[in-house]
Amino acid sequence: MTKRKRSLVAVLLVLLLTLTLPVSVEAASRGVYYRPAVTFVVENAPSDMILRIDFERNREIVPVYLYMETRLWESYYRLYRQTAPSDFIWYGNRADFRNAVLVAITGGREIQIPLPEDSLEKLTMNDFYMLDAKDFTLRYGLPLWRTILLFSLRLVITLAAALLILYFFQYRWKKSWMTALVTNLLCQGALSLFVSNWINYNPKMIAVHFLLMLIILIFQIPIYWWLLDEDESKKSVIYALWSNVATAVLNLAFLIQCPL
Repeated sequence: MTKRKRSLVAVLLVLLLTLTLPVSVEAASRGVYYRPAVTFVVENAPSDMILRIDFERNREIVPVYLYMETRLWESYYRLYRQTAPSDFIWYGNRADFRNAVLVAITGGREIQIPLPEDSLEKLTMNDFYMLDAKDFTLRYGLPLWRTILLFSLRLVITLAAALLILYFFQYRWKKSWMTALVTNLLCQGALSLFVSNWINYNPKMIAVHFLLMLIILIFQIPIYWWLLDEDESKKSVIYALWSNVATAVLNLAFLIQCPL
């Protein structure tokens, strides 16, 4: 690779990150009203389990039931602010959940679990808890190993798909494989980091995922045009299209069906 080509590739990758970051930030900051105030992650939850939060407002108990979604072996119970009573005033999770109690309803029983309000974020309004369905204990936050595992799984599968398509397009040079590997590693890695933080909060935001994939495609085309030069057919443009279609479908499947 010539010095000029390396410089052009570096500039394109920097521009890619520059363009996708504002999109992700705008999506993440659409307003806390549309994002869950708190999410309870439950592994292998009983099929009949319902969660609600009992708030204390003006010395009265106000129950709010949580929205439930199941993804493979995990269930997510979320409290959205638009589902809470209209007279609720939101100041931040630590203040909003003061004296609140989580109630798990399953098997004809109601189990009350006090929310450790001190662990909640003081200003931000997006907290995660892990709830053990066996002994109904709460643990704040998501384990680091789980985050790394799910991120790596998404990245490895999308990279494998992109490289498999490269093989079908009969690219055999080491330079071609390194170009595709590095480019997809950076693009898919950045995409996974961006969307894992906000895409699941609102199903409508999936449209932003396709916008990000379109931006990636626009920037990958010239990179592959210059660097995948094993022949003169310039099939690299078609490869860029098909690899992005495949990775977009895989990413969408992850976002809709797999754990966060």
